[in-house]
Amino acid sequence: MMNYTIFSSAQCAGSDITISVCDKYSDTNNKTFDLFSVLTGESPGGSWSTTDPATYFALDSNTGVLNLWRIHSAGTHVFTYTNNSCGESANVSIDLGGYSGEDNIIGDANACSDDSSVNLNPFLGDQTNDILPDINGVWAEDPFTATGQLNDNFFNAEEAGPGTYTFTYTVAAIGICSESTTTIILKVYPRAQSGEGQGITICNNEDFSLYTNVNLNDLLTDEDTQGTWSDDSSTNQLSSLSDNIIDIQQIYNDFGVGTYSFTYTVFPTPFHPVCSEASTPVIITILPTLDGTMEVDNYCVSQNTYPVTLTYDSTLLPNGQYNIEYALTGVLGTETVSSTFNNGTATFDIEKNSVPINSIVSINIVDVGGVCPNILVSSSSFLITDPTATVPDACINTDVTVSLSNIFDNTEVLSNQTHTINYTLTDPNSIVSNLTGNVSFTNGNGNLIIPGTNFTEGGIYNIEFDIVGGLDLGCNINASTTITPLPSEIQLDLIVDNNCNATQINVIIDAPILSNGTYDIIYDVVDQISNNVLTQNNINFAGGTANYQIDVTSLVQGNYTVRVRSSQNDTTPCRLQFDYELTENFAIMGTPSIPTADALQSFCLNNYNITGPTLEDIQVTAGGTILFYATATDTNILPITTILVDGEDYFISNTDLNNNCEGSDRVQVITTLTNPSIPVASITNPTFCEAEHPSLNDLSTSVFNTGSIAWYDALTGENLLDNNTSLQDGISYFASTNSAEGCHGTERLEITPTIYNLEPASIEFTTLSLCGLDNPTIQSLQVLENVNDYDIQWYDTPENGAPLGSSDPLISDTTYYAESYNPITGCRNPQRIAVTIDLTNCDPEQYGYFIPDGFSPNGDGRNDSYFVPNIEIIFPDFTMEIVNRYGSTMFIGDKNNPAWDGSNNGNSTAPNGVYFYIINYNKEGFKPLQGRLYLNR
Repeated sequence: MMNYTIFSSAQCAGSDITISVCDKYSDTNNKTFDLFSVLTGESPGGSWSTTDPATYFALDSNTGVLNLWRIHSAGTHVFTYTNNSCGESANVSIDLGGYSGEDNIIGDANACSDDSSVNLNPFLGDQTNDILPDINGVWAEDPFTATGQLNDNFFNAEEAGPGTYTFTYTVAAIGICSESTTTIILKVYPRAQSGEGQGITICNNEDFSLYTNVNLNDLLTDEDTQGTWSDDSSTNQLSSLSDNIIDIQQIYNDFGVGTYSFTYTVFPTPFHPVCSEASTPVIITILPTLDGTMEVDNYCVSQNTYPVTLTYDSTLLPNGQYNIEYALTGVLGTETVSSTFNNGTATFDIEKNSVPINSIVSINIVDVGGVCPNILVSSSSFLITDPTATVPDACINTDVTVSLSNIFDNTEVLSNQTHTINYTLTDPNSIVSNLTGNVSFTNGNGNLIIPGTNFTEGGIYNIEFDIVGGLDLGCNINASTTITPLPSEIQLDLIVDNNCNATQINVIIDAPILSNGTYDIIYDVVDQISNNVLTQNNINFAGGTANYQIDVTSLVQGNYTVRVRSSQNDTTPCRLQFDYELTENFAIMGTPSIPTADALQSFCLNNYNITGPTLEDIQVTAGGTILFYATATDTNILPITTILVDGEDYFISNTDLNNNCEGSDRVQVITTLTNPSIPVASITNPTFCEAEHPSLNDLSTSVFNTGSIAWYDALTGENLLDNNTSLQDGISYFASTNSAEGCHGTERLEITPTIYNLEPASIEFTTLSLCGLDNPTIQSLQVLENVNDYDIQWYDTPENGAPLGSSDPLISDTTYYAESYNPITGCRNPQRIAVTIDLTNCDPEQYGYFIPDGFSPNGDGRNDSYFVPNIEIIFPDFTMEIVNRYGSTMFIGDKNNPAWDGSNNGNSTAPNGVYFYIINYNKEGFKPLQGRLYLNR
């Protein structure tokens, strides 16, 4: 039904109009509604449009044809015709009546009582050919069956329960079009009830005779009675679907400990496909019993962990992860840890902070998860010790008493024995001394005296102790002490005016002002041969400085010693030394012999540190102390650390040890410093393939120099490398020139190689099925290749050989190998992946497979043998038997012998006539085939 309302106004786009279409599906002409047919006064050439998304795809904007069956929303829809030639437009408004669908009251609407969200929309009758209910309707429950479980178009059947419920779907009235209402009667079927299951847990050491006749129904509650049982664990305990009796003892006898499941399944009643069957498992658990021993070592308190080793009967406990609950004596509560049980052994760590120190502790297993609670693991005792050493501070050269405590003997009790103590003493200069001593202990306590001779200078000394015969846990017993140095001392000095021919000696005294002390200075001159004291004097000195002269002009020719002695006696803390002595040798008319040395001496700079060789490196033979000078007459002694200069000459003298006399003659030495020039390279970043195993030998080929090449791992110093050293990617190597004399240059050339490491080939599958009748080639193998940053080259050998071309045919019974290859770097990885090719994957129908019905073996070169074309390719494992009408076998063929020549097993000629073939394809999906053929010569 249509109704028109026209609003006139003269315009080229026509006049606005409103029409009503109350039942769009009653007239098929409404399906393609022509908007031009209701528009008047319009001029052609315009176009139609709409701003409503609900009608956009129903409108053809060029023709003005509107598909009302594609509008599924009742209401007023406006369409605009616009004529661009005059710039005017007109509207066609359609009041489209609602369609709520077809009633569904004959039992087609069904749901299950376990569905909490039943969508009612699909039940609105026939919804085909675009005849669909409008989407802007409203669902409501019938008051007589209302449940309050309707939410929009979703009904909660789970809460409502089984029953029959009535619903209405209403699309509101539009203009003159009345509302549209559809009724749905929904049948909610009861869901299947398989009940709640209760399992049985049994320890493997219990009395199983109580479980030989267990009714599985007794382990269910609230179940439907029409269900059946199934054996999920294949224990063979159920003989039929109606059987519900099991023997748990037999299960244990047959299968041991473990978890066994039986499932109760119930189908819905009355049967309706809207509901699914329900299943409830009942679990029978047979648990193992832990039976074994436990071992815990003694540990130091400084140990990071305190491991426990558990040994058990592996036949009673499967491997796996278990939670272990344990308790310690003297400690409240328990601790739980996780441990892996594997083939009779498990380990776990004791919680460190909970263990009492320096006393015997017992550990007991309380429970192991997944194992029966009657734990039979014996308890074990252990000891956590904290041996300590306390060392007081002291003065230099003073004995130090060390207090040792918490020392256990090897019987695990606080020691009351005498032990040898080995200890190491590290002085402030990191010099280590290994010392020993004996200590008698009482209840683990004892004192060790370290002699003061070990404390010769001030600073911190570190000490490590080892108790011989004590409880050996590897505990670190360490301590340290601060040693105070001696107080200020008297400084004595002797200056001889000429050690070769002395005439006067100065005694210089420099002493701090010290309280509560007397300081005496004694000096004398002694003849070195007779040891007679020739001159002696005492000087009383209270502090400060003084200078005294000793006159030796009266002494005859010879060697002499002058001595100065000081005695200090005060109460200064830490003063351990009270007497001091200083001596100096001199001569009357004495001169030593000249030193000897090679006049020309060469030095390789690379053999010395960065500063180069010094005077100390010059080879000189002399008695006494060697002295170096810049010239033959220079009086300034060069420091022994003076760095040598290339081409420089140096002058050397020496002093007599008996008299400190320096000779007047000097030997000359000229030094030469050798340093070969740095190598040069054609390329400093060469590239190699990892598969070539490049070494330094390969780098040497690109380096040029005047000698041989020596390789280092750093620009300066560090290690000299062997030429066979393997190269590493991005690691720098440094080349130095090695002269014929074996001198390496100090300047080094840096070479940094790039090593291309190509990963092995990776393919999608290692097997590929193809049909040999397609004449596949190497190109066909590309389907196996993954997407990688390298190419794949194919070979028919596991190693070596030449790569195959893409057009090379695939050969049956041949294994092919994939090798990764990078065409950019030219590198390959020789590790090849084997691929098995099956060329029998042929569909017989696709390749025109047929069985001939005859042949003529008359020797004319045509049809002289009987065979099935391509059978050996499609069915490589086939067998074919030819028999005569009497059942006698004339021929048996296979892949290697596929054709019958018309003889009787190759012996005599078979006569013309009918024969029978039997073909066994021996391929999954193909049954043996029998038929007949005609032989006509």
